[in-house]
Amino acid sequence: MKTFSINYHLFKREKEGIINIFLKENENVLNSFSKRRIMFKKNMDNRNEKENTIRDVANLAGVSVATAGRVLGGYGSASSKSVSAVKDAAAKLNYIPNGIAQSMKKKNTKTIGLIIANISNPYFSSIARLVEEVLAKEGYNLIICNTDEDSERELSYLRTLYEKRVDGLMIASALKDSESSEDEVLKMYKNSIPTIIIDREIPGIDLPTVTSDNFRGAYEATTHLIKMGHKKIGVIGSNISTLFRRVDGYKQAMEENFLTFDDYLISNKTYDNVSPGDVNEGIFATRELLKDPETRPTAIFPLNNLLTTGALIAIDEMGLRIPEDVAIVGWDDFDLAPLLKPPITVVKQSSYNIANIATNRLLELISNSSLSSEADKKVTLSTELVVRGSCGNKAN
Repeated sequence: MKTFSINYHLFKREKEGIINIFLKENENVLNSFSKRRIMFKKNMDNRNEKENTIRDVANLAGVSVATAGRVLGGYGSASSKSVSAVKDAAAKLNYIPNGIAQSMKKKNTKTIGLIIANISNPYFSSIARLVEEVLAKEGYNLIICNTDEDSERELSYLRTLYEKRVDGLMIASALKDSESSEDEVLKMYKNSIPTIIIDREIPGIDLPTVTSDNFRGAYEATTHLIKMGHKKIGVIGSNISTLFRRVDGYKQAMEENFLTFDDYLISNKTYDNVSPGDVNEGIFATRELLKDPETRPTAIFPLNNLLTTGALIAIDEMGLRIPEDVAIVGWDDFDLAPLLKPPITVVKQSSYNIANIATNRLLELISNSSLSSEADKKVTLSTELVVRGSCGNKAN
């Protein structure tokens, strides 16, 4: 316990350091934004009362409006002399092309919308960064919308992105099975804007999807715990569609090994002022599962990385030892997992593969309006059980 506690506090200090870096970066961004705003105000004060138009650029450059449009829009052809004259004129007049007008002419905005469920989850923030990298190479901008697992906010973002006429959409949906998957907004996107579903399937919506094999990953993790001698295994989940398949995998493994499970072993309740699937949910749920020595499971399986972090915090606070008092398998690998004592066994899924495959399929949809084969429509990526030392050799 002492070793784990020391490592946990190292983990907590590193987390605090990451938060401080994040805050410092935000401060730098805000300072940069403030400077740009001052420069923008100076430019506004110094410019003419009326905004310069492409006609003003053409007149100063001594070319036609059509030629100026081709040069500034990056389409068609013009002589090198005209190109130089137009660019010089645009710079002198501080002319900024009207992006909306250009997108109407070209019938695209070179913008993609990405709706993700929880930006504080390293898995989703990694996906967002990787998607942005791929799109930037292809000349696309990315609008990132964080729903915090709120389906109403998701629908609001969908409407906003539609109004902005994004060229494509990627969604890690917050919609639940209990909610209507035939929502008019989703149908609108299905029929008008190329869309890829990532990480989570939307029930009843037949759209191209790229997900991990959630069922198989949970099945293998539970089977591993059973092989280690555990018969009473608790699951820490949430009311999130992805986690439903993970619970199914857990149940299948238990049934195949003729083990019964009580409903109390599956924790998926909601807590006031706590986002679904968040660290605090992991803390509260773990406390409840482990509070009674007579009924508590010998192993627990948190179903995402934030829940795993919360479970580790709760176990440490309760003075329990891993794996002597309780074993644990987490979902999603994280940097400190192999460094803790004991190192944490996890189900690893690849944010890189999901982001890369989903983004390239979306670009294919934008270019061709269809994927090359039906097999490309639903992509399920394998997970990997990374066995370390948090499950023990035999249950108590």
